[in-house]
Amino acid sequence: MFALAISLIAGALLGVTWYCLSLRSMRRRAREVQRWIQSALMGRGQVTGISWTGASKFCVPLRLTCGIFERAWVVVEMHPQHSPVQWLSRKLKGQLEMLTFQADLDLPPTFSLHVHNFRWVAQSCRKAPADQACWTFECLQPLIISTRASHQKEIAHAMSSLTRADGSDLLNISFQRSSPHFSASVPLESLAPGSPSRLYLLDTMRELAGSAPASLF
Repeated sequence: MFALAISLIAGALLGVTWYCLSLRSMRRRAREVQRWIQSALMGRGQVTGISWTGASKFCVPLRLTCGIFERAWVVVEMHPQHSPVQWLSRKLKGQLEMLTFQADLDLPPTFSLHVHNFRWVAQSCRKAPADQACWTFECLQPLIISTRASHQKEIAHAMSSLTRADGSDLLNISFQRSSPHFSASVPLESLAPGSPSRLYLLDTMRELAGSAPASLF
């Protein structure tokens, strides 16, 4: 009985210690991600704060000077370090930490469009050269599934804008009538120092948000 009590106390202390250390680690990483976001804005806006919406999820409001966006914010979802089981599960499954840029637009779209897993994929073999200059690329037309009986040409224009955008890190893109009008998700590491994506990420968001709805007017 005494051994069982000692085990329970030790387990409780270990759980509390894990939680406190993980909380401290996540707060430190959140500050680091804030610096990544501020650096990615490249002088065209600034981070105005942070708001935690979950144990491993927070929102960063932005004040942008590049126009188009009425208001903008970034939602960051990190690995849930406070729970060892969830943390290990996500690690084993290879799930990514995500960053989602969301904003309202000056001219809200009059249609809804959701693009999932919008990225370039290369199929090769181990013997293929690492130099991309030796690769052969093929451009395919987008596949659109619409809930309307008659296809909207405006959606086709929006898809054309998406295919022209240099955003291979984009995983999900969304246009909708209600707030937020525009949303785009990328792996969090896309903003890490040394990542080439961080240099043009805001430009990509601005081009996508501006060109697709603009085809409606």
